[in-house]
Parts: sequence; C-alpha cells; structure tokens
Amino acid sequence: MQQMVLGCAKTFFSMPVENKMEVSTEKCLGMSNRGYEGLRGQALQPGALPDLKEGYFIGAEVPADDPRAGKFLHGPNLWPSSLDRSEFQDPLMEYLARLTRVAELLLEMLRQALPIPPSEDTFEGFRIKPSTNLRLLHYPPQKSVDQRQLGAGAHTDFGGITLLLQQPGAPGLEVWHPQTSCWIPVSAVENHLVVNIGDLLNLWTNGHYRSAVHRVINREPTDRYSAPFFNNGNTACRFSPLDIGPKQTQRTVQTVEGHILGKLSATRNKMMDSVVCPN
Repeated sequence: MQQMVLGCAKTFFSMPVENKMEVSTEKCLGMSNRGYEGLRGQALQPGALPDLKEGYFIGAEVPADDPRAGKFLHGPNLWPSSLDRSEFQDPLMEYLARLTRVAELLLEMLRQALPIPPSEDTFEGFRIKPSTNLRLLHYPPQKSVDQRQLGAGAHTDFGGITLLLQQPGAPGLEVWHPQTSCWIPVSAVENHLVVNIGDLLNLWTNGHYRSAVHRVINREPTDRYSAPFFNNGNTACRFSPLDIGPKQTQRTVQTVEGHILGKLSATRNKMMDSVVCPN
C-alpha cells in the first residue's frame, strides 16, 4: 500500500501543469483545503525563500451538499479527470482510512502514557469525526546554492499527530536537536512511518509531548516524494493545557479550528515576508 501511494504521487506530479491546475486549491470549496498547490506555494520559515516543493491535498470526503462542506478542512476532494479512479483515487482514500485508524491507536497510547491518572475522556471530543488530511509532496532536486532555499523550511506541525511516509532511500528530512544545536537526518526506510507530535498536542499536554522542529532539503540529483498524513481531530473540539508538563501555562480554552487557523495565518504572513525566488 505504501509504495502504491508513493506511485500515485509520482503519477500526479509528472502530469502537465495544466492537468494539475485543473484541481488547483483555488477551486476548492470554501475553506476545505483540497487540491493542488504549485511549486513555491508555501513559506514555512521566516527569512527563507518560498519552499521548493509542490503538493496535492485530499481529506475525508464530505459531499458538497453536506452542511459541513466548505467549512474549515471539510469538503469534497478535487480529483484529476485524467487519472483512473481505481489506480489513483481508491488507493489514496483507502490509505487515508487506514492511517486514520493508526492515528486513533497512537492517540490512545499517548493518553494512557500521560503522567496523570488516565481519564477516558481526555481526548474523547478530539477523536469524534476527526479532520484528517493526506498530502502528496514532490521535492525537485535543489540546484540553488542560496542558503535561504529549502525544500520545506524549518517548522513544527500544527495539529495532533503526523504520520509521514517517505520514499525509501531518499534522504532530505532533518530534525533539529536543541541539546546539540544541530540538524539530525531522518532515514527514509521502506515500509516505515515517521511519527511526529504536532503543536496542538504539545500545547494540550503543556509540553509533555513536544512537537519537533524539522525541515526538508533535497540534496540528491533525483526527485523526492513523500506523503504526510495529518490527524487534526474534531475541529470544533475545545481544549486547554492539562495540569502537567515542564512549564506553567495559562489555561486558556480554545478550539482546534482556532488553534490551526492561527498557525496557518502565521504561515501566510511568512509567505508575504519571503523573498520571491526567481525562476
């Protein structure tokens, strides 16, 4: 299944630009965040150039006539008309469903491992009808010697749990190690997923589970593909930091949607402040 998903990524990004633009994110319904985002369409790190990557986003299928359609992270997917459903749409949706179940199991493990008596309802509201997204990503070889050019700038993930599928043998992902102030490469191993904690769980557990700063630089002469899955939970779920963790935090109540929108807004501001990279 993993290799099929990476194959879908290669197939999609090898299409002509006009075919990819058929499903541009500009055509998605409301705030559903579906479709194709072009090369250098995002800037994740302040002071860096726009990211040298392109992406294609899908999520749980919410029909256009559903009351949730068009709301934040909810809506119909945009599928390229030139790609066969059985070879593209079906395997991606099956993979999305499988990783949703994996993320549920991981969330339960994290709940039981909290340094407080595990309450059955700690993450219950978060797990009901979760917002999940799968992104296919393509990183072309990085030919620029400009230190500001990255495949994906240094950042932390916004939501709950990220499960990253990487192309085997294709290096590029690096995680920042604060104790040594250096970047540590993360190997791309076949049939393995990289599990990452997002900012939301970091905040919710008051820093007990930490979101790691990471980036991507494709230094290889070949294209790199990956497929991160994001479990953002129920966007209407209300939460506040638990009384645990290494630091004192104000117990402000907020929603999952409000938290992630705030992170996205900050990213958009970074994009506006970024230097435009010449073609």
